[in-house]
Amino acid sequence: MNISSKTPLFKIPVASTAFEGTAIMCGNTIHFKFYRDGILYKNGIEFRRIAATRIRSERCCTAWHIEGIHDTLTEVGFSQWVEEIRSDTQKLWRDKWEMHHYMIYLDSAGCFEVIAESWQSLTDEVSPS
Repeated sequence: MNISSKTPLFKIPVASTAFEGTAIMCGNTIHFKFYRDGILYKNGIEFRRIAATRIRSERCCTAWHIEGIHDTLTEVGFSQWVEEIRSDTQKLWRDKWEMHHYMIYLDSAGCFEVIAESWQSLTDEVSPS
């Protein structure tokens, strides 16, 4: 039996404790905002070809949902959840796209988990203060 592992992929640009508001998952993107040098930035992590998502409230997170993934997008290796989703997928679509299990823990929002083909970081300067 393989044991799940977590590989860091991307550290968000500021600590999630410094977010302006709370991070949210909307559609295929985790959105968050923060100030840096008097400028409000809209930022996020966008996922491509999502197969499944789950969000765990802060109060329901175990050490596994926080350690090594606090403010850091990670990929879970040997994911039982990926295997479950892949086996539940219709045969026609089962192996059409890659499935990666991504996780990130953000303060006040909890643990976001996404099974998707890929991801990218988004940054958008909003306005000066």
